[in-house]
Amino acid sequence: MDNNTVTILNEEFENDKTGEKVQGITIIMDGKLKEVVDTLMKNNTDYENYTEIVRDAFFKGINSMIMEYKNGE
Repeated sequence: MDNNTVTILNEEFENDKTGEKVQGITIIMDGKLKEVVDTLMKNNTDYENYTEIVRDAFFKGINSMIMEYKNGE
């Protein structure tokens, strides 16, 4: 993998009970991004795994995009 690689795989899942189809993703981090995430986890004891860091980064990013959208109206 490249030194700055993020691979995102998209899958579709179906709820057995409702039949609803939902999207799922797998994130593969390597290189510098992995180093950054490792450093964040090492320096913040609130994070126990990559999932927690990615969750927070995802929500902070979504919130930032929402604020940009609201400010652009």
